[in-house]
Amino acid sequence: MGAIVAAGLLSHVPSIMLPEDERKARYGGRDTTFPRALQDIYRQRIQPAAFDTFLIFDTHWCTTRGFVVNTQERLRGVYTSDELPSLIHDLAFDYRGDKALGEAIAQQAGKVKLRCEGADYQGMPLHYPTLNLMHYLNPEGRHRVLSIGVCQTAPHERNLDFGDAVGRAIEASDRRVIILAAGGLSHQFWSYDDMAQHASPDPNHIFNETNRAYDEMIIDFLNKGDHAAVIDIVPEYRSKCAPEGFFAHYSMLAGALGGRFCKAAATQYGAYESAIGTGQAMLWFPL
Repeated sequence: MGAIVAAGLLSHVPSIMLPEDERKARYGGRDTTFPRALQDIYRQRIQPAAFDTFLIFDTHWCTTRGFVVNTQERLRGVYTSDELPSLIHDLAFDYRGDKALGEAIAQQAGKVKLRCEGADYQGMPLHYPTLNLMHYLNPEGRHRVLSIGVCQTAPHERNLDFGDAVGRAIEASDRRVIILAAGGLSHQFWSYDDMAQHASPDPNHIFNETNRAYDEMIIDFLNKGDHAAVIDIVPEYRSKCAPEGFFAHYSMLAGALGGRFCKAAATQYGAYESAIGTGQAMLWFPL
């Protein structure tokens, strides 16, 4: 019988892949707290845990018709970001995938009439939310990696349903799994002309006060383990604050953890930060 042993709602901001001196240069002398946060999560949470697979809801992998699961048995290649090539380039990776669990998730989703397909094709890419987090949390490649996309047409309710299917597939498997919702909070960027003035992790540089207020409210609810409150405000949050990936990464995570019945309180690592206007945080849910 399988189990979800822990989960995280984790930022994947590209700056974490830069050397410290370069990060500080880009941030006007101030460093982001996120590299240290991920190092602490790895040391305190990952290394002591007994598990098989990282399952990652990746907000940069957008699908359209339905949910897609990467069912490749080997994830190997060299990655350069087409969005920010100077920040992430020539990144070699080599991980075991989890074809068996991926196919089980697709089958379970199909049983509840959700459109979901497994994808085991040459050229299937990985995206940097998956790769950045694995760089820190799976540095020796000891754990399997199962990446799942965000369906850009799915409403909050279907994301919860799909997350529930993920949780049921894990429970019926022989896998012990850590789920990572790889994405940020509010996701509005400063314009090209204004961006340089806001190159700081200080939350005073969040795009607007509404976004910051919703981000901080959600963080507070999650720190208290009040997932029901977050689930209730996701539709409003999606319409007002343009959260990254439609906040589907959280909705799917919440569905996998029991939905409104989940009471897992987050431990926050690092600070609530801005990344050129977007809201970012590192929240870990011990289960």
